[in-house]
Amino acid sequence: MNWAIEIQHTTLSQGNLADLLADLEFTLVAGVEFTAFTSPEIDRCNTPAEAFDIAKRLRTAFTGPAQIDPEFALGSVIDYSTTPPKRHAFIEAQSATIKASIGVATLTVSPPAGLSDEALAEWEKDRTEQEYQSRLEDQRAKLVPAYYSERAAKVLELLSKEKPSGETLYKIYELTEELPANRNAFHTQFGVSNDDFNRFKDAVHNASVSGDWARHATNEPPKTTNPMSRDEAESFVRNIASRWLQSVRANKSP
Repeated sequence: MNWAIEIQHTTLSQGNLADLLADLEFTLVAGVEFTAFTSPEIDRCNTPAEAFDIAKRLRTAFTGPAQIDPEFALGSVIDYSTTPPKRHAFIEAQSATIKASIGVATLTVSPPAGLSDEALAEWEKDRTEQEYQSRLEDQRAKLVPAYYSERAAKVLELLSKEKPSGETLYKIYELTEELPANRNAFHTQFGVSNDDFNRFKDAVHNASVSGDWARHATNEPPKTTNPMSRDEAESFVRNIASRWLQSVRANKSP
């Protein structure tokens, strides 16, 4: 190992952090003063500045729209090619952190009646593990796309808006589609019919359908006989975005 970057602060448990980093091909290691992380990509760096640039990209994934850990803070870059290892500190201008309010549904599940103390302890252990795995899957579904794709990070940011406008919904659609030239293949991949897409466009584009909520102020007549409602348009886009984010995560590509 040539380089590692310290984690100066995190709100995550070490186990949770290790699981999430592993999805991004990073490994937790014992640092000099703080726990640190490294990766094959970091190890190939020639300078501490190069290693720190990779670490900053990781930090952005944790603190940005995915909202995995807004308090995730980096420390020094450790150079293990020297004895003792040398720490390189980087001074950065303080940047704003994106904050999003995301509600998390909770479900209280009671154990079966009549369990012995031993069986109850085992049930509680299994239940705790199930809850952790569920939370971990939710974190992974956002963190991995946000790390590998700037477009995915932007989609997550827009999805966090509590009351998205027609313009916001169409931006999400445009980000997932990437280019209009990709439209036919994109619609085939995600099972979007031409009729549904046209109904969606009527809802988000035309003031004659959606008033001031629409992208455009002109009152052009709708091109379909049954434009989507605002709620239908939002559900339509969120469904596409969710499946697109899954594809980014699976392929680890923009």
